[in-house]
Amino acid sequence: MPLKLMTSSNASTVQKELQQQLATLDMSICGSCMANANLQSVRESTTKTILQAAKVIFSFSSYVDGKLMARSSGFLIDWDEGSKEGTVLTSARIICSKYTALTQWSGTDEYVPDAEIIAHLLDEDETTVPAILFRYDKHINIAVLKVNLDLCAKIPRFSSDINYGQEILVLGRDERLNMTIAHGCVNFMGPTTYERHHYLFTGCEPSIGGMVIDFDGHVLGMANFPGTAYIPSSIVLKCLDMWKKFQCIPRLHIGMKLSPIKFLDPIHVERIFRKCNIDSGLIVKEVSHGSIAEELGVRPGDVVDSVNGECVATTVEVGILHMRKGRKGPRHTLSLRLNVSDDVEVFISGMHPFSYYEASSKMHMDLGLETDMIICFIYV
Repeated sequence: MPLKLMTSSNASTVQKELQQQLATLDMSICGSCMANANLQSVRESTTKTILQAAKVIFSFSSYVDGKLMARSSGFLIDWDEGSKEGTVLTSARIICSKYTALTQWSGTDEYVPDAEIIAHLLDEDETTVPAILFRYDKHINIAVLKVNLDLCAKIPRFSSDINYGQEILVLGRDERLNMTIAHGCVNFMGPTTYERHHYLFTGCEPSIGGMVIDFDGHVLGMANFPGTAYIPSSIVLKCLDMWKKFQCIPRLHIGMKLSPIKFLDPIHVERIFRKCNIDSGLIVKEVSHGSIAEELGVRPGDVVDSVNGECVATTVEVGILHMRKGRKGPRHTLSLRLNVSDDVEVFISGMHPFSYYEASSKMHMDLGLETDMIICFIYV
């Protein structure tokens, strides 16, 4: 067979292709938000912060019967030097085989806790090792993995000092293990009726399971589904503490979707004050059909003014709270006996009569726990 000679043009093309395989000349890497003009004044210092945090941010993939099920970022929160075992925080989406995009309250998401989970390490060869699911919670959408690895990096500290409007960075990894970097701020807003109460929002698309940090490298939370939502570090630390103490995360199932008055436009807040003589608290957006709250007459539009005698203004500080609707009048105090469970809370939509009535409460608790909560409602 005749030999095919390589022209100088072909040789040059091959040389360029080989050069582009080098990490130093790879032009296929997408740029990040750090090229934005409004970050130029902090780019040098923030780049150092990002590169330090990147050493403990990993990529994970899960498989069922050899088929890819999900991908997620995750980051190291602890490491044992003796056993070389690292503890990684990530999203429970890593073991979720089916999820409902419309609402998180349906309870129809499906999880595969025995799925095979693979950790993609950051060495030159991009080694993969097994990751073991240690804990997970479907309601909070959080998971903890155990991974054996060598560590030569400092684990960043959590900070619960979060201010609305504060600039943040959301860090993660893509399918090629390259860093993803998004810039945003802590939005002055609460969750919609389709989202859980424990989320804050960044205004930028996150990497699921990724690290949310401030410009000094403090961990402010974990990026999570849906959209721009993230779980603040105060919730993350509380979950880790409860897992350590009780091996589960029991919570009150309140049967209400809530929205803080503080997140409304000032015009709306002023109108509520004129009509109802209140400018803080939690508005009841929906009441779950068949819940204790519904039996006791709580309706959409009512306002939760206080819980156990303490005034409330936001679901972020207090955790899971509530509010109500009805008629304008004096404050009423109700004693609610609520379900306590570590399972996901399911919300059932329904039509509610507008009359107030009292009913005897019935309850079933998965953990054999019960609690009374004194809540002051304002019927508006």
